Amino acid sequence: MDQKASFCGRFDPSRRPDAPARGFWWTVLIGDEAGASIEFALLAPMFIAVLLAIMNTVLIYLAQEGLESASEQASRLLLTGQIQTFQSYNGATQNTGMTAAQFKSAICGTLSYSASANASTQTSFGGSLLPPFLDCSSLYVNVVPASSFTSSNTTPPTLSVDANGNIVGTSFSVQSGATTQNQVLVVQLLYLWPTVTGPLGMSMGNTPAGNRILTATEVINTEGYPCPPGTVGTC
Repeated sequence: MDQKASFCGRFDPSRRPDAPARGFWWTVLIGDEAGASIEFALLAPMFIAVLLAIMNTVLIYLAQEGLESASEQASRLLLTGQIQTFQSYNGATQNTGMTAAQFKSAICGTLSYSASANASTQTSFGGSLLPPFLDCSSLYVNVVPASSFTSSNTTPPTLSVDANGNIVGTSFSVQSGATTQNQVLVVQLLYLWPTVTGPLGMSMGNTPAGNRILTATEVINTEGYPCPPGTVGTC
């Protein structure tokens, strides 16, 4: 065999590589895949935790904005005296002003009451003030008076969560017979927002159940609204 033939033979691209070369590259490829799998197994929990944290943050901000909007509209009902002058009947007994449960139902658009003596129950006080992604069962209302704007305490009340996961410690000062014209009120809507716990135990909840308490606060000075004719007591 001449030199040219020998040269072409050694570098013929159609020849199969010898066994030792094939084993070496196969080991390199398998080793790279195994290393990538190990890296993914180590980094995946942290990556998923970061994604869940971002998702939770976005949803919390969205819920907070919806709660802020609802608190502004609910405060306006108190500002203009619609809650304080609200009249309903329990049989033949007239009641002036909403209770805490009625005010929450008015916010949720589910208020049921009798508009006249011995009348059947009706539901009517406008639609829900909450956006569709907020559920009324997780809403809590806290309304307290203040002597002035400067003395109003806008921090959330001392709250706790009972064994059933409900917020306890809220109050409602605007009840039947309460005098609230030209009065400073601190209006707070609180909401238990569910969060998702990440694979590394990362959670944005601030309750034992993993929920996050959201708070929207408004400080208002009620108008000098007139009491409706036939009001029993003050409004």
